[in-house]
Amino acid sequence: MPVDNVLKLYSKTIRSSFLHYGFWDNPSEVSLESLTLQDLKIAQLRYAEHLCSYIPSDVNSILDVGCGIGGNAEYLLSKGFHVETLSPDNYQKRVISDKFNKKMIFHHTKFENYDSKKKYDLVLESESACYIKIDAGFKKAKQILNKKGYLLVSDYFVHFRDESKSPHFKSSHDMNTYLESAQKNGFELVKQYDQTDNTMPTLEYAGYFLERFIKPSLDYGFYSVKKNYPTISKMIEKMIGSKWDKKKQQLDLIDSKKFKKYRKYMIYLFKKKYAE
Repeated sequence: MPVDNVLKLYSKTIRSSFLHYGFWDNPSEVSLESLTLQDLKIAQLRYAEHLCSYIPSDVNSILDVGCGIGGNAEYLLSKGFHVETLSPDNYQKRVISDKFNKKMIFHHTKFENYDSKKKYDLVLESESACYIKIDAGFKKAKQILNKKGYLLVSDYFVHFRDESKSPHFKSSHDMNTYLESAQKNGFELVKQYDQTDNTMPTLEYAGYFLERFIKPSLDYGFYSVKKNYPTISKMIEKMIGSKWDKKKQQLDLIDSKKFKKYRKYMIYLFKKKYAE
């Protein structure tokens, strides 16, 4: 698989070991104007802490599916778990190799295609479930989990649809379809937690940063080009105008109000069913 350049950009700009949204214990008290990158990093660590609190006490071996750049894996190792990582992404493969000095087992494949005789106590999908085909993902998890194994999922799901063409529909699984597939494929939902509100300050800060810094800078840049190079400006506008409009529609993805209208950011802990 080629490099996911959006995730690469995120890792290069935030410069955190994590690629997820972060978790805020008191989201209503967050001040966007005083927020710093360090605050974001702390929230990302808090996300890992909160997510891992859902790992049952009888778990030892974990497969981190869609491991990103290794933040969760590193945290899990520090807590004494035996961890292996998996991702089809070439950039993530290089980062994991460097980060763990080639000592971390990394499976370079899509989860659905992972062929293993090894069994794990828990499969972790942190913001990676949305990249995995629903039924195929549950079937693979069931195949590689021990008899009393668990699937821990933390991701955003569509809970409401309307007639709009919101980009929120394209990057998430339908919540009811996902839960129905879990039951159909032999998984019992043990715990769940709606962490939507706890993750929204990250989106709100992205929107704040965009409105305060990025948009004014772009507006000034376009104004300068239009004023000083009118012919070139018209050529550029003709070449990228329609593409630019489509890109602007993607800004809905960092609109926290629209996120909450269409999606919920859930933690699901499933347990594999088995016959005694």
